[in-house]
Amino acid sequence: MNVIDFFCGALAVCSTLLLWFVSPLKITLGKIFFKQNFITLDQFDTFVIIKYPLLSKLLSCWICLSFWLSLAVGVIFVLFFNASIITPLITFFVYPSICFVFKQLTRIN
Repeated sequence: MNVIDFFCGALAVCSTLLLWFVSPLKITLGKIFFKQNFITLDQFDTFVIIKYPLLSKLLSCWICLSFWLSLAVGVIFVLFFNASIITPLITFFVYPSICFVFKQLTRIN
C-alpha cells in the first residue's frame, strides 16, 4: 500500500460518511428498504433506533461507522489490490481519526 492508496482510502471513507450523514441518501435507502415515507434524516434515525437498536448504533454514530467502513476499505485493498494482510488493521485504527479531524475541520453536525 503506497501513500496515494492510503489517502485515497481515507478520502473514500470520509466521502461515504459525508454521503450518509449529510446527504439525503439514507432517506432514499430507507424508503426503498423499509417502505417508510421518511422526510428528514432524524425521522430515519428515530425509526432505525426504535426498530433495530443494534443496527442503529452502527448507522447513527459517525465514529462507529467510520471504524467499520475503514475495516471494509482495508479488506478491499487486500482482496483487490494485493495489499499486505495487515492493511485492514492499519486502516481500522488510522482512518477513523483522519475522518474525525475532517469532521471537526468542516464543522459537520
